[in-house]
Formats: sequence, C-alpha cells, structure tokens
Amino acid sequence: MRVKVMKFGGTSMATAEARFASAVKVASAKEQGFSPVVVVSAIGRKGAPYATDTLIGMLRDIDPAVEPDPREMDLMIACGEIFSAVIFAHTLKTLGHPAQAFRGGQAGIRTDGVFGNARIAGINPVSVQGSIERGFIPVICGFQGVFVAEPGAPGGELTTLGRGGSDTTASAMGAALNAEAVEIFTDVDGVKTADPDYVPGAPTLRKVSYDEVAEIAHLGAKVLHPRAAEIAMKFGIPLWVRNTFSEDQGTEVVA
Repeated sequence: MRVKVMKFGGTSMATAEARFASAVKVASAKEQGFSPVVVVSAIGRKGAPYATDTLIGMLRDIDPAVEPDPREMDLMIACGEIFSAVIFAHTLKTLGHPAQAFRGGQAGIRTDGVFGNARIAGINPVSVQGSIERGFIPVICGFQGVFVAEPGAPGGELTTLGRGGSDTTASAMGAALNAEAVEIFTDVDGVKTADPDYVPGAPTLRKVSYDEVAEIAHLGAKVLHPRAAEIAMKFGIPLWVRNTFSEDQGTEVVA
C-alpha cells in the first residue's frame, strides 16, 4: 500500500472550482498507483460562513464581555473541518472516486487534554487503513483529535490542535501510515524567498531543510506549521509544499 497524504488548506476548499482542482490532484495520485489519504482545513478564510474565524466570532459576539469556555470553543470550531471533509468526500464521489469522511477521533487521533492547543499523543489509524483496503479515499478533518480522560470513558472529548494544526494532522498521519510522502497544498507554488503578498516576484525554493522551514514558520511564515516539519523530520517523511492551482513541482523539504 503506497500511501500519500495530501493536505488541502482553506483556499483549496474555498469554492466549488477550488475543490474540483483539489479533487483532480487526488485522482491523479490514485492513477499514479498511490493510495491517497486526504486531510482538509475548514472552508475559506475569515468572513466565509464556515471558516474557523467566522465560527469563533459567532460565539464571541453573543457577549464580548464573556469569554467562551475552551471546551465549547473546540466543539464549535471543529465544525468547520467537518463541513469541509464531508463536502470534499462527496466531491470525490461525484468524480467516480468513492471516499469517506472521518473526524480526527474517528481517524484514531488521540491527544492530550489541552483544549484549543492539544498535542497528538498517539494515532491508531485502523479505521483509515480499513477504508483504504475497501477501496475508499479517506478524507480526514485536520486540526482535531479526541482526549480520553480515563479508560472506558464514553466517546472522549473533542480537542483542536491550535492554528495551523491541519499541517500537523497531515504529518502525523503520514508517520502513522508509513506514507511515501506528505504533500501540503496551498495557493502558492511552494516555500518562497520572501512573503509573496509583499514581494510578488519572490522565487520559489526547490529544496529547504526541515530546520529551515521550522525556523521560518516560528518567525511567522504561514506556509507550513513548525510542528508539521518537526514530525516529518523525526520520522524521515518526504514533505512537499505545492500549489493546488498549478502544475509547479513545488518545494521539497529535506533533512
């Protein structure tokens, strides 16, 4: 089983056209002999109806003087990725590729109990592996897992991994599934020498080290979450940053 984990960010989920472009990338990986495992972010950016910031605002706007409980906030914002995963799984199905959506917990992602900024404690991806074996493309909600306080507790508590956590989900699933590669799809051609919003002609770097990409992420570059780079480095997984909307080869993140 040649697993390739493919993570699509908010801009890759934002419109029907963007989701179609993303689905074509997944179908292409399948045609190349891979078993794709998809990880998705919430649909769109701030202002879009199901974007994470929009869901946060809905809760905070009830009474700005009362801070929402972190547990309730996690339940609220996890809805964004659930919408995204179900819609993208159905998009793949309409293109002739059966797919199944999974919440983070259903995909086997267990976390510590820090609501809003949980860390992954372990992954047991049996449901995802079973889905692949039955001919489906698993579509996993990024950015979320479950915390089980004590053995035998019913269901577990839904937790989120902090902003940018879908990248972390992708890297961790890549490690758990012994993937051949993890590809992070976004709306730029890869890791640039400068922020393309400020330097439009900034060239794309073809190779960067895990250390370099973790460092620029810690300094504020939003192209890849540092925890994702750290997990990929620890498990020696080839990591790519690519553009959903072009055929550019992207940036390879290497040791």
